[in-house]
Amino acid sequence: MSMPEPAAALLLDLDGTLVDSEGFHRQVFRNWFAARGWTATDEVLAGFTGRRADDVLAHSPGPWFGEDVQVMLAELLAAMAALPRPSLAVGAEDLLAGARVPLGLVTSANTGWARTCLGDLLDAFAVVVTRDDVTNGKPHPEPYQVACDRLGVPAAGCIAVEDAPAGVASARAAGVGRVVAVVGTFTREQLAGAHLVVDGLGEVAALL
Repeated sequence: MSMPEPAAALLLDLDGTLVDSEGFHRQVFRNWFAARGWTATDEVLAGFTGRRADDVLAHSPGPWFGEDVQVMLAELLAAMAALPRPSLAVGAEDLLAGARVPLGLVTSANTGWARTCLGDLLDAFAVVVTRDDVTNGKPHPEPYQVACDRLGVPAAGCIAVEDAPAGVASARAAGVGRVVAVVGTFTREQLAGAHLVVDGLGEVAALL
């Protein structure tokens, strides 16, 4: 990894990175699993983190096998609506306000959720890539490839910030020059695929 020049862009994940929402999402899944009569283990719930829920439901083994994916997705959205919205992660607002490079949001959520979580801060992003903009979600490289293409910058010159192994894998596979993982949702050991692991967003600004 070598980035002697200033970063071409800062690419940021949403849930668990800019927004303290992974606990929120896990509670959504716990409530939904309970309503379905399924057991929600930490291992099973971790499989959804950083990925599009319908990708997991359609392609990963679990108690949902054989069920209608769209029906299950609608149930999950209803479960989300029943809980209070999560708050911004510590340092998120300062990072966005202080960045002097183009910003790209790369999320497995939809635009509505991004707006709900970020409000007017969403307007700070030059590019927003959501679940609806790609055929293949994280950990596939497509989300980060699309973000770099739309920004018109080389992936190798960018910094990506993620909180989950699936997001780290996506950014690495897309050729992002520096992939930074923030500890919280996962441990340092689980995020070892990143170029750099930090304790919070406050450490990211120094890299720009």
